Amino acid sequence: MRHPVRFFAAFAVAVIVTPAILTAQSTAEVDERQAFFDEIQAPNWLGTDIEHTPIKRQRGGSCWSFSTVAFLESEVLRTNEDVVAALKEAKQDLDLSEYYVVYWAYVEKAREYARRKGENARFTDGGLSHDVTWLVEKYGIVPEADFAVVEDYSAMRKELNAVLNAHEESGDWTEDVVVAEIREVLDRHLAPPPETITVAGQVMTPIEYATEYLALDPAVYWEITSYTDVPFYGRGELDVPDNWWDYDGYYNLPLDDYMQTINQALDAGYPVVIDTDWGDKGASWNGAGIAVIHPDQLDGAAIDQESRQLDFVEGRTTDDHLVLAVDHRVVDGVDWYLIKNSHGTSSGRRGYVWIRGDWMAMRVLAYMVHPDALDPSLVDQFGGDH
Repeated sequence: MRHPVRFFAAFAVAVIVTPAILTAQSTAEVDERQAFFDEIQAPNWLGTDIEHTPIKRQRGGSCWSFSTVAFLESEVLRTNEDVVAALKEAKQDLDLSEYYVVYWAYVEKAREYARRKGENARFTDGGLSHDVTWLVEKYGIVPEADFAVVEDYSAMRKELNAVLNAHEESGDWTEDVVVAEIREVLDRHLAPPPETITVAGQVMTPIEYATEYLALDPAVYWEITSYTDVPFYGRGELDVPDNWWDYDGYYNLPLDDYMQTINQALDAGYPVVIDTDWGDKGASWNGAGIAVIHPDQLDGAAIDQESRQLDFVEGRTTDDHLVLAVDHRVVDGVDWYLIKNSHGTSSGRRGYVWIRGDWMAMRVLAYMVHPDALDPSLVDQFGGDH
């Protein structure tokens, strides 16, 4: 995912800053930050009733694939007794290939880039949950063992960008040519995606593996948001840069319903993949392993639909990171959400993070969930449309 760029006003004042002053300032800031997190009583356990696969470590900006593939893995564990039994007998974890999805995402991004002739088009690491479900529906998925993990992600990115830069200079946007050149780079850094795989002695295509063996239905899932750009109980686009093909199928709920729905889903044992901000002052993803709204970020305002919308419009909330929610707990009347991150087990709390309810309300842009987790009356308000 992309990292937010923050702009600061420049003041016409000459200030000499010595290294000693910088050190004192940075030390004071670290001390204040640590003191703030030390006062927060987050849950101290990591157990959960929602089945999920082990923590992984992403490369590059591939959190959207890692989080949503982890979501699909949890969905298989929740729904497919035959696969769960086979895994248990083999003493294996379900391990699907995130970079198989990344491969096809780059192919489709290149195709879209060529169609738009490079205008109002994005070709970055970033993506969102609907990219994964769309790509799995179109191309299937394979086990991790059947598709390579990229070791030098930055080198691959440079070569991919060089292909598009060459077409920018030539003005030749022939779609098949652009896609073929992008795939040549991907094939060298990853691998040509397999046409068939063998699972439990059966030869199958990646689509058959996804839809028949794993019994996934990628098209069924809902992405839910809560902003005023779209009428409530209607569907529309979440206007963020990583929505690179202008997907407009988000279900829009008022904030109270938005929060109640994710709580209900997690309490009922459904995993939820969330699109969240990652970097403001109230997050300590690699330290305390918690994310809360720092008082400085609210400036006395209440957390409500208006403040949520304002922070989004003014760029204080950005779609920096996608992660998987695997538990919801209420401690002393406060909501907490256990997050499976994709930064390896050395980050946060052995790879997990606790998000508090205020962060969920303000800094989580959207989430994906199975519609069976929703209140039937809520589904009816969308015309019964899954």
